[in-house]
Amino acid sequence: MQRVIELASPTYLIGDLHGHYDVYQRLLVSSGLCNEDLDWTGDDARLWLIGDFFDRGPAGTKCVELTMKLQTQAEASGGYVNSLLGNHEMMILCACLFSDAPKGKEIHETWLRWGGVETDYTELTSAQIDWLLQLPAMATTDKALLIHADAMLYVDHGLTVDQVNRSFADLMSSRNLDKWLRTLSAFSEHMAFASPEMTGQKRAEQFLSLYGGDLIVHGHTPIPMAKDVPGESVNEAWLYADGRCLNVDGGIYMGSPGFTHAL
Repeated sequence: MQRVIELASPTYLIGDLHGHYDVYQRLLVSSGLCNEDLDWTGDDARLWLIGDFFDRGPAGTKCVELTMKLQTQAEASGGYVNSLLGNHEMMILCACLFSDAPKGKEIHETWLRWGGVETDYTELTSAQIDWLLQLPAMATTDKALLIHADAMLYVDHGLTVDQVNRSFADLMSSRNLDKWLRTLSAFSEHMAFASPEMTGQKRAEQFLSLYGGDLIVHGHTPIPMAKDVPGESVNEAWLYADGRCLNVDGGIYMGSPGFTHAL
């Protein structure tokens, strides 16, 4: 009898969109995950967005709304769509949820200086806010550890993936502004796994030994910035730290055409 080998469903990754809905549409269609009407055609494929739907581009809420729709459609056909929580999600949520706080106006103005788009603030629905609040900070798939930021802040939230996600879930349900601001400040770190003299590589190895997986997948730091290259030249993910890290933030807002990476 011939043995049937069942192949795992493909997993696709899309990095930081930053409101570039037109690029998002093109990537979904060109990857065969959606048709021209932007309905799910990926069957049992899995799609992970790496976070940062918002800011620096005109249509963050449209990116979120499409992802929510695709999540429902994919589930109905045996597929899977989800996103990690990025710091720019936290920034717009902070501006919305703490608008009546004493520092509300200051928070809003800070968010705008970091690339916030006023129409995203006014168009963000309660359903979208609820969806954003429940996004995980970490995930594992295909022996890869998915995080938004190439930063060490996750260690402050737990020593397992479940602990980290529970800690972020608690934070998202909290209305303690100081805790939100401390986490947003910790998100300012970049390139924790790319520092010279093997320090970054060793840090990546320690991170993987702690949370599991063979590969750290992240966004947060645009590849054009990390490699000091023109944005328009970046059309694929960057594997570094001796193959332990994969950066999928092509820097769409810096002129990259974007890409979909298949694990």
